[in-house]
Amino acid sequence: MVTQSQGSLLLARFEQHLIGSGFTRSIVAHHLDRAETFLSYLQQVGLSAEAVTSEHFARYLRRQLRRYRRKHGCSPTSLTSWRHSQSSGIYRFLAFVQGSWPPAPPATSDHERSIHSLLSAFEQGLRQRRALATATIVGQVEEAARFLRWLPGELPASLSKLEIRDVDRYIKARAGAIARSTCRSLCNNIRSLLRFLHQTGRIRRDLAASVIVPTCYRHEGIPSTIEPEQIRAIVANVRKDRSPCGLRNYAILLLLATYGLRAGEVRRLQLEDIDWRGERLWIRHSKTGARSCLPLLPVVGQALLDYLQRGRPPCKDREVFIRLKAPRCAFLTNSTLYCVLRRQLAQVGIRLNGKRGPHIFRHARAASLLRSGVPLKTIGDVLGHRSTSSTADYLKLADQELRAVALSIPLPEVAP
Repeated sequence: MVTQSQGSLLLARFEQHLIGSGFTRSIVAHHLDRAETFLSYLQQVGLSAEAVTSEHFARYLRRQLRRYRRKHGCSPTSLTSWRHSQSSGIYRFLAFVQGSWPPAPPATSDHERSIHSLLSAFEQGLRQRRALATATIVGQVEEAARFLRWLPGELPASLSKLEIRDVDRYIKARAGAIARSTCRSLCNNIRSLLRFLHQTGRIRRDLAASVIVPTCYRHEGIPSTIEPEQIRAIVANVRKDRSPCGLRNYAILLLLATYGLRAGEVRRLQLEDIDWRGERLWIRHSKTGARSCLPLLPVVGQALLDYLQRGRPPCKDREVFIRLKAPRCAFLTNSTLYCVLRRQLAQVGIRLNGKRGPHIFRHARAASLLRSGVPLKTIGDVLGHRSTSSTADYLKLADQELRAVALSIPLPEVAP
């Protein structure tokens, strides 16, 4: 239960949190008013803010709706708008208190509880026994959840009857809407789950070896890229915008185009990674986890300096690139960079075949270095590759050089 003094202290901390996140005074006042009303309700029912669940909040909304109807003699004109007005401030308050909100919905049946228990054990096994990267674990657990919910019947009975033809039917149903390379990852994820189920005694036979994985040949595809003149047009267009948003986007695009960084590497770039005196840039590579040092070129350094001095809002996060709208924090996902690039492509009127994400700058940078005669090992070092085989895929982009070394084909002799 929250006492009155504890509630006042909590509201004061919440107010400072909102101000530090860049919310306007009117929004801060609105959120504080909603949070104060909600705290009063919690005191009446004898509940602490840390223990609030979705059901508790639903009861509070029903209570507030009954009060509104008694006061005004009718329901709100727009129930959706009313709910948003009531819940937005409280959602932020509960996220501030509990760390995240809303909480994950609890399992509503024995079947769901069995699935959650199995997935938890599967995830723990991946972390402890195989030491996989977080993104790989998330992908395998998500695919395992889809497969387990697809199975007919209740667990563990459905697992005891599991046969390879059931696995084949699931993969066939999923493979129709995905690429061959994605289907390969799907099969590997299912193999990992089946291996775990057999090792833990949940299925009798090890079905993992019976899952046929599609063959994907190395370097079979051509990487999507963008032409140098198109890059210059995009950079010149965003350079005209001197607003905080324009300064930020200009610095992001220069990092992508100049160094060929991945979207996640730009998103996670921190203030400490810029060595102004040494004119160096430290990059945390998202795939390998290693760090590499790149020269801080003058044009990139000036763009970063302009953004940091005139575009970056005050924020406690140490990432370089920050949301301009409240809550002001670092980008949570790479999708923000995708939106920035696609907006710039639309403004310049460039239409690309294939992929249109930030990775096309990486491919273009690799092709540019290849055409300049830079050794493959050096290009791999710049891009943060562990082996030259990863860099060799970009050889297909150096089409002019391949034409120069092409062998002439002798023409057949024609009889006079």
